[in-house]
Amino acid sequence: MILYGVPLSPFVRKVLFTLYELELEFEQRFLVPGDTSADFRALSPLGRIPAFQDGEFGISDSSAICHYLLSRYPSELLDTANPESVARAVQWDKYADEDVAPVLLAPLIERLVKPVRFGTPADEAVVQKAMREQIPPVFDHLEERLQTLGGEWLMGPTFSYADIALGAHMSSFLLSSLELDAARWPALSGWVERLQKRTAFQRLCDDAQRFNPKAV
Repeated sequence: MILYGVPLSPFVRKVLFTLYELELEFEQRFLVPGDTSADFRALSPLGRIPAFQDGEFGISDSSAICHYLLSRYPSELLDTANPESVARAVQWDKYADEDVAPVLLAPLIERLVKPVRFGTPADEAVVQKAMREQIPPVFDHLEERLQTLGGEWLMGPTFSYADIALGAHMSSFLLSSLELDAARWPALSGWVERLQKRTAFQRLCDDAQRFNPKAV
């Protein structure tokens, strides 16, 4: 198995999280979006990361890759034979990609991508604006949902792919060295604390922090 992309991307980190939780062996090829390598473009014609190859099968899009892995390697992460479980996981996956990822993008670019990839300083005004205006409404919603669910994880007492999908994007918040207000978001803070204790989550954060742009 080959994973194309760089761990600065939360979408690449989603696939890494899944691979690490499933304890699968794979090769990672560091490519940035828009790379023109023929083998990469055969998998991702638009040049988007991540892309993935497993033998004769290849595909791009983080969600598609993760669902392929979860279907091929059955585990407690997702009951692929249960339509309701799959539907809930897809719902969380879509929410994480479309609602959580965008509000965490600016801090990630300023505090991680710029310094690591381009060697330029962060624009703290951009970071603080995101913290004041964009992030709180999303975290308020997550707090409400977690309190309503009442369990340790998004789909009950057991860690699942839903936690991977959201956790990959929440890693952007942590990698941007932002602090979560536990008084305002206690349930979300507790979930993040549990997330940080997972070895797979620690590994994907380490991958992003240790990434060497010279590898590209």
